[in-house]
Formats: sequence, structure tokens, C-alpha cells
Amino acid sequence: MNKPEKRYPADFWKMCAGALLFFLSFNLMLPELPDALRSFGGGEYIGWIIPSFAISALLARPFSGYVTDVLGRKTAMIGGALFCVAAGLLYPIAGSIMAFFIIRLLHGFSTGFSPTGFTAFTTDIIPENRRGEALGWQGIFSNLGSSAGYALGSGMVILLGTQGMYFASSVMAVMAIILFSTLKETRPAVSSKKLTGFWQKEAWPPALGMLLVCIPLGAILTIMPDYTVYKGFTNKGLFLSVYIAASLAVRIFSGKLSDRIGRPISLAIGSGFQTIGLFLLAFNGNFYLSAIFYGIGQGFNAPSLFAWAGDLSKAHNRGRVLSMLFVALEAGIIIGGLGSGYRLAYMPGDFSNIFMVCAAVTFCSFLFGLLWMQKKKAALSERQPPEFMDELL
Repeated sequence: MNKPEKRYPADFWKMCAGALLFFLSFNLMLPELPDALRSFGGGEYIGWIIPSFAISALLARPFSGYVTDVLGRKTAMIGGALFCVAAGLLYPIAGSIMAFFIIRLLHGFSTGFSPTGFTAFTTDIIPENRRGEALGWQGIFSNLGSSAGYALGSGMVILLGTQGMYFASSVMAVMAIILFSTLKETRPAVSSKKLTGFWQKEAWPPALGMLLVCIPLGAILTIMPDYTVYKGFTNKGLFLSVYIAASLAVRIFSGKLSDRIGRPISLAIGSGFQTIGLFLLAFNGNFYLSAIFYGIGQGFNAPSLFAWAGDLSKAHNRGRVLSMLFVALEAGIIIGGLGSGYRLAYMPGDFSNIFMVCAAVTFCSFLFGLLWMQKKKAALSERQPPEFMDELL
């Protein structure tokens, strides 16, 4: 078996390293933002920290698809990272709730652009039969950046102070820009006749799957720092770090598996694991075990959904197909973040019911994956002899 380094071009690994720095840049500050908002007297608006970011990213997504398809994958990556640089320099001078959320909206534009560029770039240069595996690697680097940010943010505040942490965030984004600028552009020549609107109908199945798995994720990102403290832990990023570590541990295996067995069944497997993890949280089960189950599920869902969208796209509309998937991601995070935040605002400490609702939503994703697999199997059986079915699926 070839080593992973020999299976992919050097530009792929440079892009992955840039993605790690990009995600590290904006996740570094996430565990500390609730306290920053409280310092302005905005404790009642904590539920808006994640949704405000996601709303901005959501608004940017349709534009990111056009930028990726028309101006290029590199332009989308670099443009998003520039927003991270600006946000890291502006947070320290925010002196009010309004200023905080204006910067938060600006910061959200970063994730509206760069990840669309990352994923389109990977889909361009990697053949379909290894796309899930490659996106698994991309996810590993992205999630290493996220998990390192969650784990190191509070410690960096202790070491460098809050302003030092924000400045370090900007420096990491600059380093990402340097890496992205060295990549070879992969955007094909585009005819204006091919630039149809944002809606790309072929993208709706993975987009629906993404919406269903991201509603619970929005709740987790919003309430988990407070829930972690409620459980008696001092590190507010503990659950997020454990779940991301578990996700990393299965990414390559799960990506390869989705290349072999298909994207819908991989979605069902991942959603099944996440449903179990959320039920454990709802019934006050083992904290670490629930984080591990949730992370394993994420490790299946992310590469399979992005590879599914990549499989359904063509070179000329790849950015817009992927941007639809990211719109579903942001919409799910907004719904989950706002819903869980308002529930806690009116029913403090009611974590259990929030986790139960989240478990029900991931179970719907599990059913959707199974039903779509059966639909595909039925469609293939009409055209292929039964002996070929297992190989095709």
C-alpha cells in the first residue's frame, strides 16, 4: 500500500496545511467569546455568538460559489482568510455589544468563502474513486486546527492575555494566506452560458443530509462550553476537543469506506453514532463516551456528504454545488444555535431536553441515509442484473 504522501500532489498537502491554520485562527478564540460578551454586559445574547457568525457565513455562501467558479479556488481561499486577519485585529477594540456582533458578522464571512475553495480544489485534483479518502484527509487537517483552537485558546489567554490571543489568531491567518498563494489554480475556463443561478438541483440530497446533522451541531457549539462547566470541568473546550479527536481518528477509514459502499450508507452510519452520543448526553451518560460517539459520527458524515456533493457536481458548477452544501451547514447551525440558546435563556439548566431534540434530528438523518440507499438500490436493480448490485453499491 502506498503511503498517503505519494497518493496526492504536493499542492493538496499545502492546501491542507493552510486549512489547518485557517481553522485554528478562528477557533482559537471561540471558548473565550462568551466571557468577552459578558464583559460588555451581553450575557443574555450568548446564544447569538455562533448563529451571528453562521448567518454571515450563510449570506456569503452563494457569492462564494460564484467566486470559486469564476475567479478561482485560490481567490476564495485567500479572500476568506483576509476576513480572519481583519477580525483578529478588530476584536480587541470592540467596546460594546453592537461592536462585538459587527465584528462577529465580519468574521463569519471567512467561513463563507475559504472552505468552498478548499473543497472545490480537492474535488478538482482528486479522482472520484478516492474523493472520500482525500476529503477525509482534508477534514483531518481542518479539525486539527479546530481542536487545537478549542484546546489552546484559554491557555493562550493565560499566557499572552486576551489581546495577545486575538493577535495570534491574525498571524495564523496570514500564514494560511502565504500557503494558499503558492497553489496552482484549478478552476476551468467558464462559459457565461454555464453560470446559472445559485440553485443547483442535483445538490439537494447531500444538502438535506447536511442540514439534519448540523442542527444538533449548532446546539453543541452554543451550549457545550456552559454544559462542560455545569458538569464540573474547568476546560470549556473539553467536549469539543474530545469529539474532534474522535472524528480525526476515523476520518481516513470512513472516507475510504464511503468510496466503497456509497455516501448515503456512510451518512446513516455516522448519524447512528451521533444519535447514540446525544442520547447519552440527554440521560446524563458518560461525558467522554458521548463525545467519542458524537465525534465518530462526525468523522463519517463530513467526508461522505462533501464527497457526495462533489460526485454530483461538474467542473463548471462545482463551487455553486458545494456552496449549497455549506448553506445547509450554516442554516443548521443557526437553527440549532438559536433554538438551544433561547431554550437555556428561558429554562436555565434544561440541557437534557435540548439533547433529546438533537438526538431526534440526527435519527431523521439516519433514516434519510437508509431510505436514499434503498432508492438507489431499487433504481440500479431496474437496470442491472442482481449479481452486479453489491459491486455497484
